[in-house]
Amino acid sequence: MKKIKLIACDIDGVLLVDTFSPVLHILSKKYGVEYTAELESNTFSQRREDAAAYAIRYLGLPEETSTKELLNEFFNERKNFIQDDEDPIIPGVTEFLEMLNSLDVKVVCYGGLEENMIDTRFRPYLKYFDQYICTNSFRPGLKEITKEIYDLDFSEVLFIDDVNRVAEEAKKHQIPFIGVPARHSWGFQEKEMKKTGVKYLVHSVKEITKDYLENIDSDKAIW
Repeated sequence: MKKIKLIACDIDGVLLVDTFSPVLHILSKKYGVEYTAELESNTFSQRREDAAAYAIRYLGLPEETSTKELLNEFFNERKNFIQDDEDPIIPGVTEFLEMLNSLDVKVVCYGGLEENMIDTRFRPYLKYFDQYICTNSFRPGLKEITKEIYDLDFSEVLFIDDVNRVAEEAKKHQIPFIGVPARHSWGFQEKEMKKTGVKYLVHSVKEITKDYLENIDSDKAIW
């Protein structure tokens, strides 16, 4: 790679089967409210407390409902959802990470959960990364990872994520970005990424080859 020095991969939805939007969809159905693009926009890649506060209002829960109570309900539903999922690792992840490790770049993974909350079945894959970065306190986290943690220029970091809010932040700073939006029939992330103008859009990391990355690395018009 000539320009890119760091590749940062979101875990949930990129390397693991998406769990957050399905659980939010379950809660929407449970409380009889419409699942909308606005709901996704105000909860995805937001600080947990902020997302929970918004969800309490959106779901029409009693005003006295605390964010802690809503988050407990969310993570209980998520636990049930994950138990029903036989293999959360997205096909092709091992080959993808081995390919990234063959490049002359640092590779990190990130997400909104503390490291001890990461699915235990993903733990063996952490060996492929320089480190895991929990971004809950500084969502969406692109600026902090690029400038504060690695002291790089925005053009030197490639982010791979499934959330449009991250794409919007990448566009704001002209950061290289690959979108991997979930393909739920009821979801909005792919449509929103297209509105944002994401140039590099794939449906799986299996589509991200060395040639694909080298093309991005040499592209002078990422956005």
